[in-house]
Amino acid sequence: MIPRLDHREPVSETVQHYVRELHALGFEGEIHCDDATRTVLSTDNSIYQVYPQVVVFPKDHEDLCRIVRAAHDHEVTLYPRGGGTGTNAQSLGAGVVVDTSKHMNQILEINVEERWARVQCGAVKDHLNAEIRQHGLFFAPDLSTSNRATIGGMINTDASGQGSVRYGKTRDHVLNLKAVLLTGETLETSVLSDDELDQLSR
Repeated sequence: MIPRLDHREPVSETVQHYVRELHALGFEGEIHCDDATRTVLSTDNSIYQVYPQVVVFPKDHEDLCRIVRAAHDHEVTLYPRGGGTGTNAQSLGAGVVVDTSKHMNQILEINVEERWARVQCGAVKDHLNAEIRQHGLFFAPDLSTSNRATIGGMINTDASGQGSVRYGKTRDHVLNLKAVLLTGETLETSVLSDDELDQLSR
């Protein structure tokens, strides 16, 4: 049994400064310092329990940049969270939990002819498969938690599951990434041809 948490744990002065900085940067999502939200997100699919200082729910990519930029300035530790289905407590921490599953969960584009989809990091695997199944397609990594697991979380942990020997792991199905660096800058990646790789290696 998980021991009872001490709900009297206050938000540190450093994190309070961080929250004020987020507001100053124009953060549009939600910021929760209440005991209820912090308690709910103190657990995941693992046996562990860690009480966060604050939980933020970014509205969009720009909010993610603000979250990271403010954390870099205030030396605050961030813990990205998707569906909370990880079994190794990857999304738990005593700093700031960044939950992308609430607002950044959209399937943005599906290209049936080229067999790819563009989604936000909080999109749920089963929701994606429900959209593309009618076209005879599916996102291959087969997880027992696929009704809650997010694509961002799957990429972060390189989720595999049943069928990975035949269809590969999550990394085998990623074409492009749009990520936020520690400085708050955005990095966009894409697949390179053999010629492009050869030029870069020179």
